[in-house]
Amino acid sequence: MTGQETSGVRTPNLSPAHALLAAARQRPDRPSLIDASSGRTLSVEESARLTRGLAWYFHSLGIGAEDRIVVCAPNSIWHFIVHAAASWIHAVTVPVSPLLPYSQRQEIYELASPALIISADGHSVNGVSTLPISLIEERASQAINQSPAEWEPLTCYEQTAALVFTSGTSGKMRAAQLSHANLWWASQCFRDGFEYSPGSAICGVVAPLSHIGGFNGTSMDIFTHGGTVVVFPSFQPLSVVQGIEKWRISIMFVVPAMCHMLLNAAYENNVDLSSWTHPLVGGDAMGESLYSKMREAGLCPIHVWGMTELGGAGTFLSPEAWQRHPGAIGYPFPYIELRLVDPQGNPIDEAGHSGSIEVRGPGVAPCYWGDEPRYTDEWFSTLDVGVFDSDMCLHILGRTSRVINTGGEIVSPIRVEEALRTLESVADCCVLGLKDEIWGQIVAAALIPASDQRPSLRELREELNEALAPWQHPRSIVWVDALPQTTTGKVDISKVSRLFE
Repeated sequence: MTGQETSGVRTPNLSPAHALLAAARQRPDRPSLIDASSGRTLSVEESARLTRGLAWYFHSLGIGAEDRIVVCAPNSIWHFIVHAAASWIHAVTVPVSPLLPYSQRQEIYELASPALIISADGHSVNGVSTLPISLIEERASQAINQSPAEWEPLTCYEQTAALVFTSGTSGKMRAAQLSHANLWWASQCFRDGFEYSPGSAICGVVAPLSHIGGFNGTSMDIFTHGGTVVVFPSFQPLSVVQGIEKWRISIMFVVPAMCHMLLNAAYENNVDLSSWTHPLVGGDAMGESLYSKMREAGLCPIHVWGMTELGGAGTFLSPEAWQRHPGAIGYPFPYIELRLVDPQGNPIDEAGHSGSIEVRGPGVAPCYWGDEPRYTDEWFSTLDVGVFDSDMCLHILGRTSRVINTGGEIVSPIRVEEALRTLESVADCCVLGLKDEIWGQIVAAALIPASDQRPSLRELREELNEALAPWQHPRSIVWVDALPQTTTGKVDISKVSRLFE
């Protein structure tokens, strides 16, 4: 089956499994997935075969359309096989970071109500079926010969493909409900904007696969269409740059903080990065110093801005355009519309006038999990504030909310404040983001002591290990007798930030 009827119009089949099977018929022996830690390589044919087997295994467990399959494990080649296999039966992939504290993972499980949890250890979670990620190949191989010869992937278009969680401004986890069409259109934006071909690109994955930048930042497109994807289980700068040199990686998404560390590791160890023709730098602003540092290393960075809710595709700026618009985040991808609006919702068409960034297009998620879908022609508010320059190139100024972006990780200050207030030494607090050259922002906390005890930053971080993920921990603290307030009695964030000067 190659399509389906929707309101009298035949829609294309955007099934990842269907695309992978087609690629396997054409180029079966091409390298498909490479585990950077072991060097294990699957061919396109092997990836397709294991996808078929794993899909049948899921089916044998009673998993079907709209059932959620959580993958909570360090980056692996099996994340990609799981997603393609889930699409075969219209199940939904839910990637989750294993670094999240137990309480936050439980929160996600309760929201997603998964039919299966695939994890590093396979430990039981509230009675939900679990599978150690190490057993995926065994289960898939056992199921391959049991699947009927005529069994084909279901056609995919508007069906939900993935739930990708992100921290909201309220501190509560929310999942962008991305359809197969959303992910496909985002991939088309990447292909047309970055000018790569899945057949010739070699994609490196160092960003967490629980994030849209790892999950759909060219990687899933290249994998499902017969290209080569090299997966690093964790971010170790020297191992990554050596991997770029070894496998001749040509395209890879990194956040600025990662990029600084990769460049340092390559310089200190004389590693060749010349194959990395498409360094995609996003998740936070790429400053002029990083751009210059990359050019000195012979690299031509492509600045990218996107969000989970957009499938990762928002705007980009080519290396050529950067020289005319230093510091900008660029122009919208081909299939994204973007505008700025004032506080009353009126469009801003003039250069130099800031406004809230809104987007729309076929790659924008219709809703968050559990919410009512938006109309497809509605504008989506990104909560970012931007300004157009004289060429209508977009520059980001900040956020309309207090959400912190640290090294590409989004942190809700409210969640950090709630964790801090559970400590015996803290009576009250205010958490905010401080500018940082490497991380973009760092998490900072102004604390009111509950007693004479004033623990050090290290001691506080140790106490917070069970409540917060590593990127949510404060990196700077200051103890104060009282938090500055506005005339209306609210905490004055601008005055709090000056306490750290």
